[in-house]
Amino acid sequence: MRRRRFLGAAAAAAAAALAGCRYSFEQGLFNECRAPGAHRVLREPLVRAAWDGIDPARVWDCHVHLFGNGRSGSGIYLNPGFDRPSTLAGQVRRAMFFNAACGGEDEERLDAGVARRIAHLADELPAGAKAMLLAFDFAHDPDGTRREDITTFAVPDACAAALARARPDRFEWIASVHPYRRDALAALESARAAGARAVKWLPQAMGIDLAHAKSRAFYAALARLDLPLLVHVGEEQAVEGAGRHDLGNPLMLRHPLEAGVRVIGAHCANLGESPDLDADADPARAPRLRNFDLFARLMREPRYAKLLHGDLSAVTQANRAETVPAILATTPWHGRLLNGSDYPLPGIMPVFSVQGLARDGLLEDSAVAVLQELRHVNPLLFDFVLKRSLSWKGARLPAKVFETRGFFDRAAGRA
Repeated sequence: MRRRRFLGAAAAAAAAALAGCRYSFEQGLFNECRAPGAHRVLREPLVRAAWDGIDPARVWDCHVHLFGNGRSGSGIYLNPGFDRPSTLAGQVRRAMFFNAACGGEDEERLDAGVARRIAHLADELPAGAKAMLLAFDFAHDPDGTRREDITTFAVPDACAAALARARPDRFEWIASVHPYRRDALAALESARAAGARAVKWLPQAMGIDLAHAKSRAFYAALARLDLPLLVHVGEEQAVEGAGRHDLGNPLMLRHPLEAGVRVIGAHCANLGESPDLDADADPARAPRLRNFDLFARLMREPRYAKLLHGDLSAVTQANRAETVPAILATTPWHGRLLNGSDYPLPGIMPVFSVQGLARDGLLEDSAVAVLQELRHVNPLLFDFVLKRSLSWKGARLPAKVFETRGFFDRAAGRA
């Protein structure tokens, strides 16, 4: 009885923690975090067939988050309000994130446990396939002041670079340098020299105005180095940080694009609404449109055809999946899409509904049980197999969406 009461309270708390999201309890609250091994599901025909026509050596998952609590001295930072929440909803939210990362129960060695888990998952992919580990910078004020108080978590470039250097067979890495930092340009040069393949920003959480003069100076350096910029656009629900949701308007991508930067719009901006600043520059007067539609407008503009790309991270989550048919059906996009898993989010059980994707006609019913089992065994592989299995009125994602290496190999001096 006590356990049932706890699970009921936890479910209610999970609903509160995921407020504003669609969620599903079809696989319960928590990932089972099964230990690596020769699991039967890895040999299922659906899983094996997902690699047909794919060159694993060209498969780089471009959106893999590192995570931890920083207690090991790794340099990872976790805001005290997230690390030691005072509410049940906050406690469940933290538990779901760390459970998805399967780093173990030892809080003092959690950073190493999370990194070890990602390596184990990557090792279950065919030889040559890699995960691109994301650094994540602190929020900063325009004067360059670092704001730990409004930063949810931070992962230094050095941490991501060290892990990639230790396992070059499985990892690449993406830097994160806030453009307001006083050492921003020097830090960018250092990251490039250390092997960073791109730079990642989450403007809403990090407090980055893409139109700011310091951002524009940063774009010039990115264009010179031919380093892509991975930018989260659309509504942000996973990381609160600075809480500047107005900074996620996809139309703000015009600023780096006009500077000649290759831009990856994370999630294809497929959540929420923003003011249509093309219709009226005043956000208070501008009509509000779906972020996905604003992103699609940019994708249609010929001058951005070689610069603007979208990543597929998180697009199959229950709160985002309504745009999947359009992504599948818009074949002119397919040469400009890059797959990323947004790990560890595929391991957060309530934010995905495999059954829902099948009900919507995007998956064969026969794939549901295999994919549900695969989530507990390997969320990285689950994301890949799920997207390889999607279909809408005969349209599917082609192999080149998953063979992303060529995009990141273009950087000056590395081709």
